[in-house]
Amino acid sequence: MKIIFILAFFLNPRIYAEDMAEKYSIEPYSKIAFKQIKEGSALLKSKNYDDLFWTLNDSDNPPDIFAIKANGELIKPSWVKEYNGLRILDALNIDWEAITNDDEGNLIIGDIGNNYNYRKDLALYKVAEPNPYYANEAAIIAKYPIKYPDQKEFPPKEDERNFDGEAMYYLNGYLYIISKNRGTPQAKVYRFKYSDLKPWSLNIPEIYEKFDFKSMVTDAALSRDKKYLAVLTYNYLWLFEKPEGSDNFFKGKYWRKDIELGQCEGIAFDNNDLIISNEKRDMFKIGLKDIMK
Repeated sequence: MKIIFILAFFLNPRIYAEDMAEKYSIEPYSKIAFKQIKEGSALLKSKNYDDLFWTLNDSDNPPDIFAIKANGELIKPSWVKEYNGLRILDALNIDWEAITNDDEGNLIIGDIGNNYNYRKDLALYKVAEPNPYYANEAAIIAKYPIKYPDQKEFPPKEDERNFDGEAMYYLNGYLYIISKNRGTPQAKVYRFKYSDLKPWSLNIPEIYEKFDFKSMVTDAALSRDKKYLAVLTYNYLWLFEKPEGSDNFFKGKYWRKDIELGQCEGIAFDNNDLIISNEKRDMFKIGLKDIMK
């Protein structure tokens, strides 16, 4: 059996990441120092400001985003005494679950949480990234209502409930959403051509890929050099390397870590590290070299 496995590894090195995942438990290095961040459900590093990360709360919370430093310190205007977050005007937070940025650094907020798969009002909000040192509110540039092409019932049968999106990333002119696989084991990866998105009109993505993450997906992050994609789930941390000549990370080499960090729903690249946050506001740091061991 051992000889067969070794031969299989050399024929297909992807088996290593899938079958040899090890438990990875570390202590938090810091804590987000703002109790208004009650259920942080995403994490994003700014393209426009150094040492600045965005996070947000999910359902049953106001349409606010929050800027923090890598050490968890809150960033806010000095003149605001009673601060509750940076309010996004003309937006609703029905269930905000993801945030990413485009090539210009605009923020894309995903109101795409859909626990019971019944929603018909999923939407994306585009916001010019505000300067959180001076602003405590920002207006949306556009709202993009969306609908998945393969959802026909609201809600569908329980074994077909894969329409809860909690992870997004932007790459080379396309916006990707990874579903939280509540039904079948495989999560779906949808994508929009970013330039084709129509404000205030219904937008329908294509089904781009399917992948078995072996646990429900909660967030994703793209490295600054676009070489790596990290996908966070309740039980695992996945790191994908972009294959040569393709943008399909899920066809390339990958590594998987079995993590025990609490209910984690936020992940972001910070140079050669990944920062992960959980719903208790704990912050963890994992080096890419440690993931690739």
